This record gives sequence, C-alpha cells and structure tokens, in this order.
Amino acid sequence: MTRPMSATSTSSPGQLQPAAVASGRRAPYASLNVVRVVLALLVLGYHAGGTIALDKYFAIATFEHLLGFGGNRVAFFFVLSGFVMKLAYGKYIGQIDKCRPYLWRRFVRVFPTYWVVLLMVFLASMVFPADVPGDIWSVLKMLLLIPQSHGAGGPHGAPLLIVAWTMHYEIVFYLVLGAWIASRVLGATISVLLVINAADCASGGCGPYRDFLSGLPMAYFVVGVAAAWAVRRLPALPAARPIMWLALAGYVAIALMPQLSDGQWVWPHSGLLSVGLAGVILVCLVNAEEARAQRSSSAWVQRLSDASYALYLLHFPIISLVCKLLMLAGLQGIVGATLALVLSFVVSIAAALAFNVYIERRLVAWLK
Repeated sequence: MTRPMSATSTSSPGQLQPAAVASGRRAPYASLNVVRVVLALLVLGYHAGGTIALDKYFAIATFEHLLGFGGNRVAFFFVLSGFVMKLAYGKYIGQIDKCRPYLWRRFVRVFPTYWVVLLMVFLASMVFPADVPGDIWSVLKMLLLIPQSHGAGGPHGAPLLIVAWTMHYEIVFYLVLGAWIASRVLGATISVLLVINAADCASGGCGPYRDFLSGLPMAYFVVGVAAAWAVRRLPALPAARPIMWLALAGYVAIALMPQLSDGQWVWPHSGLLSVGLAGVILVCLVNAEEARAQRSSSAWVQRLSDASYALYLLHFPIISLVCKLLMLAGLQGIVGATLALVLSFVVSIAAALAFNVYIERRLVAWLK
C-alpha cells in the first residue's frame, strides 16, 4: 500500500552535492537536511586534513588521519541525490510535458552557480598558479561539466575546480532521469544500455567515456532511487529508529575500517555494503520523521543545507588559499596546521552562507 508523501523541495546538487527538487520550497524532511549538512562537513574536513598533510604546506598528517575516515562519504552523497530526486520527480515518470521544465530547473540549479565559482577560481589562479586548460575543447568540457580524458585535469578529469568530478555523474543521472520523464520506453532503453556498458567494461579495455559511464557512482544513484521507491511503495517500518541506529552503527564501523587497518578494507565489497546501509538509513529516517509528523529544520540547519552546494564548490579552493596565505605569513608546524584547519572550516562555511544569500539565491530566482 502506498503511503502519502509530501512534495519534496530543493536541496543542493550533489555529490558532492545532492540534487535540488522541483518545487523550490523547503524540504519537508528535516532529517535529510541534517544528513546533507553532516556529509558536507565531513567532506570539508577530509579535504582540509589532506591538504594540510601535503609536503608543500605543513606536512602534518595528524588531521588527515583524524578526519580521513569514511571514504564512503561521497558515495552516500550519490545515494542521497538519487533518493531525493526520485521522491521529487518520480511522479512525473512518463509525462513528456514535464521533461522540459525539469531539465530547465536542473540547469538553473547547477550551472550558473558552478560558472560563478569557476570564474572566481580562475581569477584566483592568476595570482596563485594553477592548472588551467589551454585548448578550447577542454575549456568547453569544463564549462559543460563533461569529464576530460584520462590524465587531464586531475584523476577525475575536472581541471581547475577538482571537486566538480562528482557533478559529472550528477549531470548524467539528471539526463537519465529526464529520459524516464520523457518516456518510460526511452528511460528503460538508456538504463539497459548503461547496464550492458558497465558489464562490458567490468574487465577493462573501454575508452575513457565508456569507462566513466560504467563508474560505481551510477550504481549509487540506483540505490538511492530504490530506497525512495521503498519509502513510497512499502508499508511503514514499525521500528524505523532502532533499525536506523543499527544501520548507522554498521556504516560508521565500515567507514572506520581503513583507519584501523592501514588503509585497507577488512573484507571485500565493504564499500558496497556501506552504500546499501546508506539507503537503509535514508528510508528509516523518512519513516521515523513521518511517524513523528515533525518536519521542520532548525534555522541554522536549513541555512547550511541551502548553502551546501556553494560549500561543496567553494571549500577546496578556500582550503588551498588559507594554507597558502598562512605559509606566506610564516606560520608552520602544528600551530600553523591547527590554525589552517580552523580557518578552513570558518571561512568555507561563512563564504558558502554569504554566497548562497547574496549570489546563488538571486541568480536562481532570476533565472526561474
């Protein structure tokens, strides 16, 4: 029996930002806002610790070790994105008249903000040297969030703004979902072709773009979609909160594994298991929240959730800038590293909140 669901609303695109929802209203599920904020802060800490540990900066691995747990946090973002998008747009599957407004909303939510941040990073690269694409095709790919060929623009094919690699997968997922909205037959055909491509590329030997399309993030989206389907179609869980805490404990245990075993997973496929647990966590959170009939976020959680896309795009350049400036100021050792960590968090969060209020919201509202 299908349970009634409220219309979902916007959140930041994913990856590392999950997707915004159609209506533009605030998300009715406060728990999803909390998950989004926690994941965004974990990614911020992970990148801050890793940057501070670099030899060209402070060469102190303490924070990298403390904040480097949970290599599956990005996978959780993809699961969350699939979950939120299915809740928001699942009812439009097969309605071709909804396809054009859906694609426009996705474009408005993702690209203008990305372009503004990309321009800011490009201007900063004139002061602090960075790898900037030199040919027109690489520039166009960067602007359109198309991955570069292997070896170009870092390991994930995203030059200048490295964290944009997750948005490459988000865009593909948006297009696949758009195909489902335009036509069930078209969506099913494209999905089957992606599965065939993934199976064919499993043993290697595919070109860079086929290899990209067979990446695990595409499966992570499917887990999120399946979790959203379960929320809509299956009966409410009678013990959602205890199950959620058990799933969360398992997820954290798996996340800590590499930290406790010299960077290795204790058993095969642990990462995939954690993705499944992420789906269970989301289903249980929504079930528990519906049972409580309480869906309002605190003001600060809502603000941080609204600014999570900006935080995702801005935090890595800000961390690098903070480290560079502190090095220029002569601050080194554990004192400099600690100050770099604190400033990375404070400046990144403040910049994201300001960017969201004064640029992102106005840009999105104007284009809508």
